Amino acid sequence: MFIYIEYISRRPNISLSHFHSIAQLGQDGWAGQYGADRLLLHLGRTWRIGPEPEYVAVWFTPGSGTDRLDGWARAFESGEADAFEKPMEVAARLDSAGCYAPLREPEAHRGGRYYVEYFDFEPGASHDDVRGFFETRQQNNGLLLPVLVDRIGHLGPEPRGLAFWVLPSFGTLETLARECEQASSAPIRLVTTGLYAELGQEVL
Repeated sequence: MFIYIEYISRRPNISLSHFHSIAQLGQDGWAGQYGADRLLLHLGRTWRIGPEPEYVAVWFTPGSGTDRLDGWARAFESGEADAFEKPMEVAARLDSAGCYAPLREPEAHRGGRYYVEYFDFEPGASHDDVRGFFETRQQNNGLLLPVLVDRIGHLGPEPRGLAFWVLPSFGTLETLARECEQASSAPIRLVTTGLYAELGQEVL
């Protein structure tokens, strides 16, 4: 299983409404044409909390690994994806991307508010250690955790791990945000966090 995360920014000469319409059309259009790729999350940073770039798209290809990059290359070279990609080039800049392995079965989610943790592994921590840490927190908090990933090697930006939490409201955020600081021992080191909303619902 393979997860590809795009880190995207809006070009400064493009209005927010124009960016929203083109980005939605491009990502949904790709997902509709290429059934092997599932768009799990399509988010914009909200309340100005979190790192740049401000937009994140999370893709999941359950039947492939990094060999899916070869299929995408063929689509770009043939021009069959131009209807989606050319408008995106005008409205957005794909600043970077990363290749990741899911640490648990990923799920698509739409709507709502999101709290994203960007983290590194502590020395000696295994995938099982990290998965167990997040699953315990999930059970304690009763929240959805649709995506939890570890970067494949160095194929992506720092830090290596990301966890996408779904919040029923921002009122539930404080407890979750303090957990890693208060844990006596944890298999991860939290690097930074961000608040996100579904594309088009973000507060700039």
